Amino acid sequence: MNKKIAFILYVIGYILIIVSTLLFVFQKFFGLVEIIPYIFCAGVLVAIIGRVFTLPKADDFRKKRLNTMLAIAAVLLLASAYFILKNNHVFIITLIITAFIDFFTAIRYPDNK
Repeated sequence: MNKKIAFILYVIGYILIIVSTLLFVFQKFFGLVEIIPYIFCAGVLVAIIGRVFTLPKADDFRKKRLNTMLAIAAVLLLASAYFILKNNHVFIITLIITAFIDFFTAIRYPDNK
C-alpha cells in the first residue's frame, strides 16, 4: 500500500474516533445513540490499518520498543471499540491510555532521515 494513502487512512480513522467520541459525550444534543459505536469502531479499524502500513521498519532497539508500545496502543484501541459497543464507559479509560501512548511515541520516535 502506498504510504500516502496509508497516512490518509490513519488521519481519517482518528478523525472518526474523535468525532464519534464527541458525539458520545454530547449524545443528548444529537440523538445519534445507535450509530455512534459503529462510527467509533469504523474509525478504530481504519486507524489501525493506516498505522500498520505507516510504521517504518524497526532496525534498532529503540524503534522496536516504540513499535511495541504502538502495538499495545492498538490493542487498547480495539478494547475501546469493544467497550463502546457494549455501552460500557470503561472505553474512556482505555482511550485515554491510548492517547498518552500515542503522544509519547510521537515525541520519542526518531526522524526518518
